[in-house]
Amino acid sequence: MAIELFPLERAALPAAVNAQILVIANACQTVDETLDQFKFAAEDPDLLELNNAAYLDLYRAMISEVDGERREIIDAVNHMRRQQPGEGLINEHNSSSLNGVYLYDFLCKSGYAGRIDLVDNIDLEPERAAELTKAADVVLLSTTFITSASTIVRVCRLLKSWNPKVLVVVGGAKLTQYSDDREIHGAARAADALILSPNGERTLLEVIRRLVLGESITNVPNVAYDDGTFRCTSRNQHDGVDIDANSVRWDKLPDYILRSSVNMRTGRGCPFKCKFCTFPSYNDQQVDLMEQDSIIRQLRQIMRLPQVGSVRFVDDTLFLNRKHLISVCQQMIDIGFDKPWTAYLRSTTLTDECVRYLSEAGCQLVLVGVESADQAVLNNMLKGTKEKHNWAAAENLAKYDVMGFAFMLVGFPGETSKSVDKSIDFLNNSGIHSYVHSPLFVFPNSPLAREAQEFGLTGGFNDWSHETMDCRTAVEECGRMFAEVHNAAYIDRGSSVAKILLDHGASVRDVSRMGVLHNEMARRQRVGLDDSAARGEFEMLAATTRGSAREVDSVTTPYSRVDGRLEITSPARY
Repeated sequence: MAIELFPLERAALPAAVNAQILVIANACQTVDETLDQFKFAAEDPDLLELNNAAYLDLYRAMISEVDGERREIIDAVNHMRRQQPGEGLINEHNSSSLNGVYLYDFLCKSGYAGRIDLVDNIDLEPERAAELTKAADVVLLSTTFITSASTIVRVCRLLKSWNPKVLVVVGGAKLTQYSDDREIHGAARAADALILSPNGERTLLEVIRRLVLGESITNVPNVAYDDGTFRCTSRNQHDGVDIDANSVRWDKLPDYILRSSVNMRTGRGCPFKCKFCTFPSYNDQQVDLMEQDSIIRQLRQIMRLPQVGSVRFVDDTLFLNRKHLISVCQQMIDIGFDKPWTAYLRSTTLTDECVRYLSEAGCQLVLVGVESADQAVLNNMLKGTKEKHNWAAAENLAKYDVMGFAFMLVGFPGETSKSVDKSIDFLNNSGIHSYVHSPLFVFPNSPLAREAQEFGLTGGFNDWSHETMDCRTAVEECGRMFAEVHNAAYIDRGSSVAKILLDHGASVRDVSRMGVLHNEMARRQRVGLDDSAARGEFEMLAATTRGSAREVDSVTTPYSRVDGRLEITSPARY
């Protein structure tokens, strides 16, 4: 007999109950944890491991050694600044993840004000997380930045070891966007409930209420759990809340959440259908944009916060068209918005006029999904851009001194060494300041994975092969790109590092130059040549950054401590 589901969409928001809540926004996911999810479907798990090892070997080789240790750019800058007495250090963790900030503010508005805490990363704040968990009735774990169920299980077990009675609820992109059913089952055994909805706010409030009161969740939509038997009520039924009414109230947040940079969104969803991306498979291409008044209201609040120095717009594509871009930028200019900001944009939007507005409105960095400089590959991806758009975007960003950062994807069906040559030419000669490359990873539920037969694709995540390339060759082509690109900076961990350096006073030119020098040191070390000239110039630039921390307590990514072990974490690879 079918159970009639509770009508979340039509119901008022569920009332708050008497409970102490802890929100955990993130965890440090190791490479081993990342690979676990893909071993389920791997045709050849040993090949998957070998290809992963080959890519990590390449990754390590692209990080230069400084005084006997491989140090990515921020670690290298801090190491050099430690040699100068009185110099402050660069604090990599200078912003709280928006997923955690949003949940904290939403729950405060929903009746939990004064009974909620936020931990940005459980692995970087383990002592504080442990104390707050011991005092909590409910812990909410967001998976916006977690891509493996193994990480979810590890964190859930850790929380339960700290407080066996605590109720753990997990939700977010991992569960709705690219999970194998076996991963869902494993996560359900470790947690008390999973939220299986792209938005999930109404479901979350109802689940908290029922779990705390000891009531059944069997008829709550969008929920999975395991009470000895795995149960799933439904998935992806609409249960979101109004995006404007629930925009973050920046002036209401406590000081420990507000850091020197804040992450902000102006909408949710993406209308584009890139074949390598998981978005088209789970959000029905729905886009929910904030009203411009809501955007400007938030920016006015942020302007009045002296501790905040910059804003990072985290929308997948901030401005979907030129008219929208110009209108918002003009309003930012009109209110005198005085904090630098960064955004993700498509090359089709980056015309001369639009980039001029971006520059005048205070934009410092634009992150562009270039992916490839070859039109045939772009067409295969269904990227919706032309070679000419990417070249014009790079030229315009350079013209107005807005840092251009290109995401490059190597190995999509149709890719050959000649198409990679075109991408290398673009990076060297377009004027783009910086980039990060990645071999193709075939994610479950992406259009590429679902249409594998049409693309002649066999294998999966990183054990794939198609008519024009295989994964190992794509890794080798990434290595060739690093070796042959000298005019744009490969910046490991890419966008986050560029944002952090800009936040600490480095100019666009200096960030790009530090990246180029860091690359040159690694290339010269790799072949046994002297790197002292490049190191000397890098050291001079490192001294010009504005350090804010007296000491950096945590080891920075890509080398992070998890359960006492020093690991390379998966964000290092993107």
